[in-house]
Amino acid sequence: MGPEEMDIEGLMDPNSDTLTKEQSYSLESSLWSLFHMLLVALLLAGVFMFFVRASLVRGSSMEPTLWDGDCILVQMMGYKEPLPGDIVAIKAKDRAGKHLVKRIIATGGDTVQIDFEAGAVFVNGQRLEEPYVQEATHLSGDIAFPVTVPEGCCFVLGDNRNNSEDSRYANIGNVKKEYIIGKAWFIVSPFQDFGFLD
Repeated sequence: MGPEEMDIEGLMDPNSDTLTKEQSYSLESSLWSLFHMLLVALLLAGVFMFFVRASLVRGSSMEPTLWDGDCILVQMMGYKEPLPGDIVAIKAKDRAGKHLVKRIIATGGDTVQIDFEAGAVFVNGQRLEEPYVQEATHLSGDIAFPVTVPEGCCFVLGDNRNNSEDSRYANIGNVKKEYIIGKAWFIVSPFQDFGFLD
């Protein structure tokens, strides 16, 4: 048997420790695929870290819009101007690392009045239509109304008006815009509620 035949047999021998060119190329291709997958995963993680934040709702203050245990996505980057009706995540002043989820009712320059007997909320003399609330607003808190919201601030309420600690209380009060982390815009879980927030 000549040396050329022996080389061919060695390459075709399944017990040989030598990699063929095809096997070497396949291994290199697999490593590149793995590298690309890791790169995409890191980029997605970066997007979520800087642009979107996943957050778990704790408590009942936003029922029936959000429930205890709901997982939501909060848009951080690109959310520049908080608007009435937006549901936002807010840095809690007195709870390190925690945040609150509330709905913006009024912004700088607006005047808020609440008729606690009728359960009605007024902004600049106009009664708000609030189909999202659990029930009418009868819980008064510890601040006096009417309230004129300072420039650069927002007045926030929970949708569960009679079981929410919000701008009706002095320890939260009018929220400065720099304390707003971002806008809650999507429910991730539970699956039956999966979708965009109103």
